[in-house]
Amino acid sequence: MKLKSKWKIKEQAVFISKLGELLSHGYPLADALHFLEFQESKKKAADFTKAIQDLRNGYPLHQVLTHLYFHPQLVSYIFYGEQYGDLDRALKEGGRYWKKRTEDMEKVKKLMVYPLFLMFFISIVFYILQSVLLPEFQTIFFTMDVDQNIFLKILSASSFILPVIPFILLGLLLFMYVLKRFWFNGLCPLRQRRILMSIPISGTFIKLYETYFFASQLSGLLSGGLSINESIKLFSKNQQQPFYQKLCSIIKDDLTEGRSLEMIFRELPYFDANLPVVAANGQKYGRLDAELLHYSRFLLERIEERMNAILKTIQPLMFSLIGLLIVSIYLAVLLPMFSLLEGI
Repeated sequence: MKLKSKWKIKEQAVFISKLGELLSHGYPLADALHFLEFQESKKKAADFTKAIQDLRNGYPLHQVLTHLYFHPQLVSYIFYGEQYGDLDRALKEGGRYWKKRTEDMEKVKKLMVYPLFLMFFISIVFYILQSVLLPEFQTIFFTMDVDQNIFLKILSASSFILPVIPFILLGLLLFMYVLKRFWFNGLCPLRQRRILMSIPISGTFIKLYETYFFASQLSGLLSGGLSINESIKLFSKNQQQPFYQKLCSIIKDDLTEGRSLEMIFRELPYFDANLPVVAANGQKYGRLDAELLHYSRFLLERIEERMNAILKTIQPLMFSLIGLLIVSIYLAVLLPMFSLLEGI
C-alpha cells in the first residue's frame, strides 16, 4: 500500500528547486540539505535526518527522496539527472515545472469554489421553489381552471429528476472508483496510458507532457555522453515509471533490429506527432541532443499556453451557467404569476 508523503506536491517542487540552486552554487549535497533544513517546519526534521543518513549510507538522491515518498515524476527527473551528470539542472527543471503545474491547479480550484458555492445555494432555492411554491401554484391553477404555462410544466417535471441527481453522481463516483481499483490498475501501463490519452482535453495535456519529459530527459542523457541505445536502456530501468519501463523495452528491441528512431516514434501513439521529425533532423545533422532540448522547451511553452487558455475559459463559462440558473429562478416565480393574471 502506497504511503503518503508529509510534503505536499508544491512543497516538494519548491524544495528540489532550492536544492538545485544550492548545488549550482557549489554546495555539496549534504550541506545543501542541512541549509534547507532550517527553512522547513520542525515536523519535517525527521525527514531531513533520514535523508542525510541515507546519503551517508551511499544511497543516490533519487532513492533518498523515494524513501520520503516524493512524487514518482519528480523522482524521475532526479534519476535521469544523476545519470547524465547534471543534477542541479534536473532539480531546477523538475521543480519549476511541477511548481507551475500545482499553481495552475490551485487557480482552477479557486475559480471553481465560488461558482460551486453559488450553484449549491441556487440548488437550495430550486428545492424550496419545487417543494413550497410549485405545489401552491399548481393548486391555484387547478382551482381557477387556468392552463399551466410550458415553463411551469418543465419545472414540475424537473421536480422528479433533481432530487435523484446527487445519488446519480454519488453512484457514478463509486462506479469510477471500483473501475479504477479492480480493472484499470490491473491493465498494462501502455494500455492505461492509451486510455488516459483518449480522454478529451486532459488526454492532450498528457501526451504533450510525456513528449516533453521524454525529449528533455533523452536530450540530457545524450549530452552526457550516452549513446541512444544506452539512454533508452536506462529509461527501461526506471522503476518509478512502469510506463517508460514497458515503452522503452519495446523501443530498445526495435533499435536492436536496426530500425530508426523516426520510424519507431512514428508508430507510437504516446508522443506528439512532431517528435519523429525532430528525431530525424537531429540524427541527420548529428545534433539530436540539441534538437530534443529545443523541442522540449517548445512543448513546455505549449503546455503553459494551453493551460492559461483553459483558465481564461473556465470562469466565463461557470458564471454564464450561474446567470442562466438565476434567470431561471426569476422565471419560475414570475411566469406563473403572469399566467394567473392572464387567466383571471
